Amino acid sequence: MFLDKTETFVLNLDGLHKRGVRKRLTKLCRQIQFCDPFQFNIMKDNQQYALEINIPKRQLPYVISFLSFHNYVIYQIVTASEGIELLDSNHIMHSSKRFELNVDGMHDAFVKDKIIDIMTMLDNTEHITYTFTKHRIDVCCTPEVFSKLIYQLATHHVDVLSATYCPRVAVKRIS
Repeated sequence: MFLDKTETFVLNLDGLHKRGVRKRLTKLCRQIQFCDPFQFNIMKDNQQYALEINIPKRQLPYVISFLSFHNYVIYQIVTASEGIELLDSNHIMHSSKRFELNVDGMHDAFVKDKIIDIMTMLDNTEHITYTFTKHRIDVCCTPEVFSKLIYQLATHHVDVLSATYCPRVAVKRIS
């Protein structure tokens, strides 16, 4: 993983189906200035709006924190090359779903403790189950709770690199 590599990321944000929200987001994105040029586009795919940004990977956590501090609800953060299906933010299901969260510094005990504190705080008010693996966190909760988790991590200076929805795949047994 090269942190200086420029990639295209897709952010699934709440409320982008409204023209006013898209206009405010465009105005806000024009204010972002990095050493490298910040390129963004609000795209529409299958009646689903999303923010597409082309930046170096090392700048992604800053953009996520910036949007979180401006109270934009983020449901997913994926790379455009993965081609992962976006959740429909207009019709969020209230049932529990499985998500994967990649955080920079998972091997660091300080970062891991901070993540556990945030998860415990959310678990006191919401239903959330999680498992730490070597490189990611597997989370099972509703999309609303997952967006709160992304918000809490981003505003508590934890670098979120990706947050993806993992649809359950039916396993077919052949006998």
